[in-house]
Order: sequence, then structure tokens, then C-alpha cells
Amino acid sequence: MEKEYGLNKGGRWCCMAGLLMLYFVFCGVGSVWGQVDSVATLLQRVKLAEDDSTRIAYADGIAACLEQIPFGEYAQLPAVQFLGYRKCVNADVELFSWTVPLEKGQMFYNWFRFKEGEKPYFLKSLSTMDDRQTGWLYYDLVRFEKRKVTYFVLLGWNRTRNSNRKIVQVCRFMPDGTVSFDHKLLRRGNSRSASLSFEYSPDGSMMLKQDKKGKRIVFDHLAPTDSRYEGYYMFYGPDASYDALVLKDGEWWFQENVKQ
Repeated sequence: MEKEYGLNKGGRWCCMAGLLMLYFVFCGVGSVWGQVDSVATLLQRVKLAEDDSTRIAYADGIAACLEQIPFGEYAQLPAVQFLGYRKCVNADVELFSWTVPLEKGQMFYNWFRFKEGEKPYFLKSLSTMDDRQTGWLYYDLVRFEKRKVTYFVLLGWNRTRNSNRKIVQVCRFMPDGTVSFDHKLLRRGNSRSASLSFEYSPDGSMMLKQDKKGKRIVFDHLAPTDSRYEGYYMFYGPDASYDALVLKDGEWWFQENVKQ
């Protein structure tokens, strides 16, 4: 991984020193407004940096700033450009997400914070344009229970050289600070899975969202623009119909041709 980002031994020490400096300069002291300004500054520096190692060093410092902002207060402030934010519709959990463009792909950061009783969960993943590694930038989450065990559905996005992708993933935030994804609670007939993914045109868009009550996830039905492109997902897009995942007894059931 270090070789791919162009980090040698000296570069590693420079990045570590840079991160310490970023913490003290941007996140050591200050009001909530000051922390938000620090996040905005770091994201701007990510955008303007000239090499991958510097971009990653700036991006790695953002979570420390977010930790200084009390739970729920960011939602009351003007949004920071390039920083995704979502509060769970049915639980006291916040999601912050940001992206670092790299020479050969993107680094995705997803930072989850519970209001009480939990430490933040930090997911950092690499997504390469040649599809050798696939990471996800999450933009929404829904809490649900199955047999008194709490799970979440995450909605995410990524991009390859030839297509956009979206995903529905079931996860569980574990007590040891990890996030597990091997929970087959999505149902379609007799088939079970832990995720449902979509792929479509690099220039297109796809709706994938939850309803306001957290009981249904609605999405565009994707189809090729011409039947001869069947299976070539770079030519897929919405066909003006909708499908959904509906929560029933702790599982999400696939339904075709629903109303938005």
C-alpha cells in the first residue's frame, strides 16, 4: 500500500509529523465553529494538494476535528463543502463521509458516531479505477432489529472507470470497534444476501434512498438503453419504474414495480 501511494520511509515520518501538526493546529483548541472551519480548511487542502501522500495526510486529520464537535451540533450549522453528513432517521447515530481523489482511484472515509455508549467507528477504504479494490462512500443509514440484535443498512456509492455503482449493505457495529458485513438479511424469494449492488452509466444518476420512517428503501429499476447492450452496465440507466426493499420481521424483502 505504501508503495502505491509513493510513500518511502522518510515520507512516512513526514506524514506522521504532519498529522500531529494538523491535530494541534486545527483541532487542539477552539469552539465548535473553529472545529468546523478546521474541517473545511483540511478538505480544501486535500483538494489543492499535489500528491497522494499529502492528500491522505490532510484527510486523516479530519476525524480528530469531528470528535471535538458535540453530537448533533453539526446539523445546526452551515454544511461544509465536500463533507457528507447524515443523521440516522431512527437512531442517535451520525455519519460523516469524505473522499480523497488519488492518481489511481479514490480513498473513502466513513466516520460513524453514536450519541451514547459507543466509540466512533472509522471505515477507510481504497477504491481503484481498474476495479482491483472496491471501497464505498456511504451516504445514509437505517437501524433495524432481528431477534433483539441491532443491525444497520448502509447506502453507498463508488465509481469505476466505466460506470457508477451503488450498494445496499447490512452491517453490525461490534463492541470491539469493528464493523461486520456478513449478515444475510436481504431477501428475494428463497435467496438471501448481505448486500445488493447496482451498476449504471458513468454519466447517469440513480435514486437509492430510504423513506422517512426507515421501513422501506426505494430505488430506480435499471435497464439497458437498448436490448443489444444487455449485460453491459455502462449503458444502463433508470427506466422510470421503481423497486424497493421492505422491512418485515427483521428482514428486507425485495419488491418489484412499487410506487415511489
